[in-house]
Amino acid sequence: MEVQIIKDKTNPILKRREISIKVKDKITPSRIEVKGKLAALLNSKPELIVIERLGTKYGKQELVGTACIYQTEERLKQLAHEHLVARDAPKVKEGEEAPAQAAPAAPAAKEAEVKAEPKAEAKHEPKAEAKPKAEAKAETKPKAEAKSEEKKKPEKK
Repeated sequence: MEVQIIKDKTNPILKRREISIKVKDKITPSRIEVKGKLAALLNSKPELIVIERLGTKYGKQELVGTACIYQTEERLKQLAHEHLVARDAPKVKEGEEAPAQAAPAAPAAKEAEVKAEPKAEAKHEPKAEAKPKAEAKAETKPKAEAKSEEKKKPEKK
């Protein structure tokens, strides 16, 4: 895998480096591989790198993208989008421990799990409410029949 840095800009206000890259390889490398290669080239920690965009060029064996290298983890947590940090984290299978790189992404993953649990509970509650609604509809039918009977009585007189 050959990584070429197209543009390297230091942003002192946001305390990060913004980098445009081009990656040439016969197969499409994973984001984690690109992140590791960038860390080695730029003498940085992989935990502080966030790949914002990475896409292939049609008909070519190369990727073009952008990445940001933050100076501190606090700055990364303040500025970087959580879904991008989680996307760049290595996937952990059940029963295995997370590698050292996944430490910044672990809180984001836990928050996603916590957010997912209330949604699952909320889905179960409407199903429970659906039964009383069906019973309420059953109760309204006799009322409708009673109204139709009332209409028929004046006609008979």
